[in-house]
Amino acid sequence: MSLEHPIVAKVNNVRINIGSKEEFLYRRLAIQASQKRIQDGIAYARSGNGTKRKQKALYKTENLESRYVSHRLHLYSNKLIDFCVKQKAGTLVLKNQEDKIGIAKEQDFVLRNWSYYELQTKIKYKAEKAGIELIIG
Repeated sequence: MSLEHPIVAKVNNVRINIGSKEEFLYRRLAIQASQKRIQDGIAYARSGNGTKRKQKALYKTENLESRYVSHRLHLYSNKLIDFCVKQKAGTLVLKNQEDKIGIAKEQDFVLRNWSYYELQTKIKYKAEKAGIELIIG
């Protein structure tokens, strides 16, 4: 895992980058901006018929960001495990994770928008299911 690509994998001389910072963060920030616009616009909604009608658009986007992130992380972890199976890797080593988490904690923006732990959890689950030993170092 890195700051530029959610997953960077290398087996023998074969290297693969899964996902990109721009693709992942662009959509996530767009969703956050959309929700902010909706919240700001609620104050100017026409009166009458209660708050439920006024907040209808906000309810539609309620879990949109978390669903998007979960979907992307499933996709990334699935590609990683498929890559490992294709390369016939028996062990998957996640290196320098403490360093990455330390860097993310220093930068509030990265910590808020990059889901390292959730990605690790999904990789762990899928690795166990595929019979691949996982070492987090």
